[in-house]
Amino acid sequence: MKNNLLFIGGTRGDEPIGVEVLKKLSQERSDFDWIVGNKPALKQNTRGFEGNLNRSAPGDKNSPLYASRRAAEILEKTKNYKYIIDLHGTNKQTDIFIIITNPKLKNWQLAALLDIKNIVYWPSFSSELTGPLSEYFPCGLEIECGPKNEPQTEKKLEKILIDFLDNKKNKTVVQQKFEVYNSLKTAPPFSLKEFEETEIDGEKFFPLLIGSYQKDGVVCYKMKKTN
Repeated sequence: MKNNLLFIGGTRGDEPIGVEVLKKLSQERSDFDWIVGNKPALKQNTRGFEGNLNRSAPGDKNSPLYASRRAAEILEKTKNYKYIIDLHGTNKQTDIFIIITNPKLKNWQLAALLDIKNIVYWPSFSSELTGPLSEYFPCGLEIECGPKNEPQTEKKLEKILIDFLDNKKNKTVVQQKFEVYNSLKTAPPFSLKEFEETEIDGEKFFPLLIGSYQKDGVVCYKMKKTN
């Protein structure tokens, strides 16, 4: 029987957590398909290879750059699945959260099936954010896991995926929805914490991925709670 679910791990080569969990689960069950998004980058333990795969969608199968060709190839493959989940990792203390890059209803409905507290709608409102694969999935999302190198994070992700595959939903998990709407460019004279509300110059917001995009001049992204 054809599987309806595709997982992607290793879209970024320095984020192997998804690959490790999917390897283990695929030895125990056969009710999903999975692929390594970026094998060359994973082999080199680098974020990308000939471009940033998760900023190359929709891609071009004739591009001289691997990332663009691979993006087009992956998105063609996703057309054969009902659901697609792209697994990512971060060094930040974010816990595990969902990223939705395309706010269509069925993506929110998929997110509601996962035992993950925080759901972040993250539109591509600036140049460093354009081209995520998940924006072009027929129905899909990203799961971001932090800290990515901690054994407990990997164990938690494994349990989340098993419960999802087994159609088990923890009714005690109350999901919170956020929307990324801007970025902070200047560091404040105090520490920020992931998903913890702060106030700067009269503006209240929730910080996300603090320090992850410094090369783009971003201290963190700003979120507002939407539910």
